[in-house]
Amino acid sequence: MHMLTKKTSTEIPLEAVVVRADEGSPVSLGSEGGGIALVKVSPVSHQFSHFAVVGIDLPKGAYLRPHAYELNERMVLCFGGRGHVIVDGQKHPVSKGTFMFWGRGVGVEVAQDGDEPLRLSVISFPPAPDSRFDLFPLGGGTPADGGASVGVRAGNNLVERDNGHFIIVQDDEGEEYWQAAPSLGYVSIMIAAPVLPVTYFCAASQLLEPGANVRHHGHVASEEIVIVTHGKGIVVLGDEQFPIAEGDVIVLPPTLMHHFINNGTEPLKYGGVFLPPSVEGALRETGVRKLPGEPRPASIPRNPTTERLLVDKYGFIIPGISDQRTVGV
Repeated sequence: MHMLTKKTSTEIPLEAVVVRADEGSPVSLGSEGGGIALVKVSPVSHQFSHFAVVGIDLPKGAYLRPHAYELNERMVLCFGGRGHVIVDGQKHPVSKGTFMFWGRGVGVEVAQDGDEPLRLSVISFPPAPDSRFDLFPLGGGTPADGGASVGVRAGNNLVERDNGHFIIVQDDEGEEYWQAAPSLGYVSIMIAAPVLPVTYFCAASQLLEPGANVRHHGHVASEEIVIVTHGKGIVVLGDEQFPIAEGDVIVLPPTLMHHFINNGTEPLKYGGVFLPPSVEGALRETGVRKLPGEPRPASIPRNPTTERLLVDKYGFIIPGISDQRTVGV
């Protein structure tokens, strides 16, 4: 795990975090068949109090019993294997690149399929009980056997919703937009308004072709939680570089200048959760839509007018365009 501390103009320290796919504090979530959970980001280990990130690995034949949270909403990204979720009696397939939103009170059962482990990253708003690893004895102490149980409901026939929402978007079902060089590839709006019933975040994914990179940039107000779902590459935080691969978690605080590089031979793909939302509006207003069956445009020029719009309306920090200059780590 890597943590960088930067200071804003008000001298409030903000963390940038890089957590590897297999790093984290282990807790037991009551999964059947030997599944494990790794707490990657939580109020216990980091300064963040409004979200937590927990990794779940379910080996062959493993599953999570039906459960729901009364007080927490969850964004879930799959970065490995395949399986399914059952909600309200309906079965939905899950595989690499699947995005899900599990609202308050939504009863969810999760099961692994096939030979490879099902690997999920769960971002909870606010941090759910499973992210408080200080409440659990190491390797045990689930709600089912007497451990922490605040806000958790479980049961074999749990289908209560309490007006919560469930959304699932497969890897190829997003609202896609071509990106200009050097960011050769495309960005997909995966879960955002108006489909998403909340307004404090949005979720998107980006595919970078081999050799491509995102320009160095930042966001004035948005925090960004990134999960790598395919391939390998490099993330540059300020002036420091870190290798990244499938399942790695990167947390980027507001104003931190950053970019991603695909230095491999296969596409690099990662999902991003933005708090508050910003990129979905920018894409819809300034982007070039990628439509099924249509080839990539021969050239996608960068328009000074739209770049000014990205800065002034959507809070992007773009060197040479923004009035706000790069803030170092």
